[in-house]
Amino acid sequence: MFKDWIFEIKWGGFRAIAYVDDFFTIQSRNAKELKNFFPELEELRQLAKNVVVDSEIVTMKEGKVDFHSLQERGHLTSARDIERLRTKSPATFVVFDILEKDGQSLVDLPLIERKAILKESVKEGSHIIVNDYVEEKGEQFYKAVLQQDLEGMVAKRKDSSYEQGLRTGSWLKVKNLKSCDCVIFGYSKGTGARESTFGALVVGLYDTEGKPVYVAHVGTG
Repeated sequence: MFKDWIFEIKWGGFRAIAYVDDFFTIQSRNAKELKNFFPELEELRQLAKNVVVDSEIVTMKEGKVDFHSLQERGHLTSARDIERLRTKSPATFVVFDILEKDGQSLVDLPLIERKAILKESVKEGSHIIVNDYVEEKGEQFYKAVLQQDLEGMVAKRKDSSYEQGLRTGSWLKVKNLKSCDCVIFGYSKGTGARESTFGALVVGLYDTEGKPVYVAHVGTG
């Protein structure tokens, strides 16, 4: 059933495209320059040459992605603060695909071929890793993801080309979703278009002593 698929960890960081040539840039999906926020990722220049790679930037805490510290680092402007958090919450660049090598586009090659080229083209370092994957054993891999309480996994067809911005069914995100039945305790006042109604529901649970405990604001769905 899964013989035509590979499976990878879904990291849940900042998606980024890195261009490593005579110039070096790391850009977000909306073309924002990211390398200045994460100067330690300059290491990629020593580990790869003449490539364009698709990746995720993550920061880790106790073996798991710490999205809060990642967001914090992505908004810093002070060189002093950037250097401080570089030491406190260092970033890792997780490379999972290669789009170009030595000026030649690879996007039309099957994914499994691009993976082989990627492994030969990018070395790993202190802040750079090449995302590993397993073939065929999707159910077992997902169970391992749940046991490690990771965000989820991504299933990809081995023969898929690289189709940026398109949802074709060749790449599928399988999230580790958590849910609970909550009590609606109230709502917040609406603003803007919602000014005449309400903004979000305030939901929570009761503890063992029957006291209400806040869980979240729910404003969508």
